[in-house]
Amino acid sequence: MIILLSPSEKKELTHKNEIPHIDGFYKEFLTKDIARIVENYIKCLRENSEGEISKMLGVKHIVLDELVLLQNINNTPLLQAIERYSGVAFKALGYESLNKKEKEYINGRVFIFSNLFGILRACDLIPYYDLKQGEGFACGEYTFKTKDIYANNAKNYIEELKTQSNFVLDLRAGFYQKCLKLPQDFKICELNFIKNGKSVSHYAKHYRGLLLRECARNNIQTFDSIKYLKLEGLEIINIEESGQKLSITYNLV
Repeated sequence: MIILLSPSEKKELTHKNEIPHIDGFYKEFLTKDIARIVENYIKCLRENSEGEISKMLGVKHIVLDELVLLQNINNTPLLQAIERYSGVAFKALGYESLNKKEKEYINGRVFIFSNLFGILRACDLIPYYDLKQGEGFACGEYTFKTKDIYANNAKNYIEELKTQSNFVLDLRAGFYQKCLKLPQDFKICELNFIKNGKSVSHYAKHYRGLLLRECARNNIQTFDSIKYLKLEGLEIINIEESGQKLSITYNLV
């Protein structure tokens, strides 16, 4: 079983586990033409207007120290992707507090859908970077859009996922599910979270991270095992199987 996960807007600027920069850090990434993407990302951050950069990053005010890091991602320290992201789901996962076997479970099974780098393995080493979900960038004749990177790399992404497993626990948000649709021969488990009869988004991030943590702690290998995971604050109210898809709906209590 493999696990697909959304990234987070928040990322660690610095971290005790960072390592010195490695030239061509992206050479083993699953995305083709990544060097050109990184090159133009840097160029846009150095040459575009403040307004264009603010839109690209999704901020009202640019923090100079952060901008300097972004403009120099070809020279800044590296950190495992699973540790670089620091949003709600990743805090709930609490990767640093897991033991060695649990971390190996995460590193070997989790794929994170980055806005800039495409699909990342949990253990891929990445610098601090930023790009707002759904925002691209343009510099001269070059234009980048997150959805395009997934469209252009869909074949090799799917092939790589298949080499791992065609059983997928899909913890992605809707935007990233649309970026890469899985073939019909994949067996997919999706989770839904509701409160007072309505779907929730912010809480869903927390519980996706919490469920991922419990998968690692219990070495979950099959969909059937997921059905029996007990998470504090959640109760399963519906399990629906249709063809290759399993949907589990949780109620927040």
